[in-house]
Amino acid sequence: MSTGSVPIVTPPLGEWAFDRRGPEHSKRVYDWWGRHDWAYRAFVNGYLLGREGAFRTRTVESLGLDPGDWVLDVGCGPGPNFDVLADAVGPTGALVGVDASEGMVERATARGTTLDCSATVLQADAARLPLRDASVDAACATLSLSAMPDIPAVVDQLARVLRPGGRLAVLDARPFEAAYARWLNPFIERAAAYLTNWYPDADIVGAVDERFADTTLRTFQGGSIYVLTGRNGTER
Repeated sequence: MSTGSVPIVTPPLGEWAFDRRGPEHSKRVYDWWGRHDWAYRAFVNGYLLGREGAFRTRTVESLGLDPGDWVLDVGCGPGPNFDVLADAVGPTGALVGVDASEGMVERATARGTTLDCSATVLQADAARLPLRDASVDAACATLSLSAMPDIPAVVDQLARVLRPGGRLAVLDARPFEAAYARWLNPFIERAAAYLTNWYPDADIVGAVDERFADTTLRTFQGGSIYVLTGRNGTER
């Protein structure tokens, strides 16, 4: 919750939205989004001001994927990244999607059948990835990590399953940093907590910077949207 914000939304309502967050709420919310893919896409694209495709493409391109690579999509949702990921790794590559929501996994699995590369979608908790150590060449997480309560655990898992030197790219959202837009934060934080299980205070940047090398951060839309990249390895 942003500090110093004017409590435009009454505290009881705001705390109610935050208090509902958790695994069960997340499952209900994302199973609903999975059954209403059109609403999910409209919601995400609206928040990204019509630039959803451009942001997703930018994130995937920052991985520097080569044909034949194995790539992991964490919190893959209904698979909106799948086409661009599959194009990058080609027929000799492989894509693994992971999501905790049964509804999202069903959608993503159906989408995976249309790709030109091998695609597997698993229902699992990102804090306990069912993958072998050093089994993927790259990983991305788009608008998903900030809906997870234990960011350090998820980042540790990403480092575990990535090969040494493997690339991570994160597209995510956080409260507005620009002064002209901060007044919106109380509304957005509470609505998104209910609608997406959002944790606006999640220190994703800090967790990735602690665990990964060569991190870079680019921000957009008043600091509320960012693309974060890093390389797996202990050398900094």
